[in-house]
Amino acid sequence: MPAGVSMPRFSPDQIAFAHSLTGPLDRARALEFLKTLDIRHSVGHWSAGDFYDRFAPVGYHSDDAKFGNTFEGQCRRTKAAGIDAIEIHQSVFEKTLNGDIDWPALERAKSGFLAELGMTVPACNINTWTNPIFRLGGPCNPDPALRRAALDEILKAVEIAKALKIPVISVWPGSDGADYHFQIDYLQSMEWFTEALVTVNKACLAADIKLAIEPKPYEPRELFMIVPTAASAILVAKRVNEACGGNNCGLTVDYGHQKMEGTTASTACDLAAYAGVEIHKFDINDARQGRNDQDLIFGTISIPESVDYLFTTFVRNYRGYYSQDQFTYRDDPTRAMERSMINFANLALKAVRIYAKKAELDRARAAGTGPDVLDLISPILIG
Repeated sequence: MPAGVSMPRFSPDQIAFAHSLTGPLDRARALEFLKTLDIRHSVGHWSAGDFYDRFAPVGYHSDDAKFGNTFEGQCRRTKAAGIDAIEIHQSVFEKTLNGDIDWPALERAKSGFLAELGMTVPACNINTWTNPIFRLGGPCNPDPALRRAALDEILKAVEIAKALKIPVISVWPGSDGADYHFQIDYLQSMEWFTEALVTVNKACLAADIKLAIEPKPYEPRELFMIVPTAASAILVAKRVNEACGGNNCGLTVDYGHQKMEGTTASTACDLAAYAGVEIHKFDINDARQGRNDQDLIFGTISIPESVDYLFTTFVRNYRGYYSQDQFTYRDDPTRAMERSMINFANLALKAVRIYAKKAELDRARAAGTGPDVLDLISPILIG
């Protein structure tokens, strides 16, 4: 999200189109709205797959013989939901978990079902937590050999991104952090994490790929994760950029992670803008404030907060993807992805209408009272 960009996020024609829409948007009109306003929507491949937890380790859809949990199956379910962009992990194209890159499988996907479905891959995420060798961490593992192995996993993502022309690599350090007090030297771990990202960012710069850091307060680590807040991720990104030059390293902001943090995705967005750090990707879902990472369907908990978040991203001129990162364990993932997309479009429409009234909102904010702002906003939120 480049700081200081003066070009409006939406043209007068796009604003006029948004104002022409009436009533809740159904699937067809939601897709038309997103396309017309160039609001990009994607899905993490895991959101289109089977879901596992400690209560159903075999998978919630394991009793359905027709449920193919392959990447191709995930792509076909995503397309059936009306969405034509899907994110991956680097492990999707490995011969074995954290093994060699499976170049034939990548080529089959690229020239086969991805091309057939007209699907793009806007981001490659990193998995350095499923493999038990990383149980004590990836880039921050106490074993230097495993820190190097985790770095190699991220560098594999660079090679995969080059082959598939993926513009963003996003690092969520799922196994890095602590479960107990005194367990790690946090400063040392932050230095290890930053050193790894400097190496990755140099490779990304050479390949014209953006690098993003995704913060999360905790889970699966129980005390804290290595970048537990948006502010900590911004700090690391700035250190990486200082070491490499430029502003290539930025953030992935997950809506639900900010709810866990006790803040909001909109404040994370503005904090990054204040620090001069770009946001390369937003993950959308929903969650209750201060709870675990619930990854619910977007727009199901707090409509005002969701609209405020989208409005802020529009004001800051974000033009990247909003990607579903949701775990709808007991539901048909295609139906859940479709519903999330429709909710997203309807709430984005409200945010666009508020965006069109920003001058009025600024005047109401200058008055400093809740009712002055709500007199303007509430009719849009509840209309």
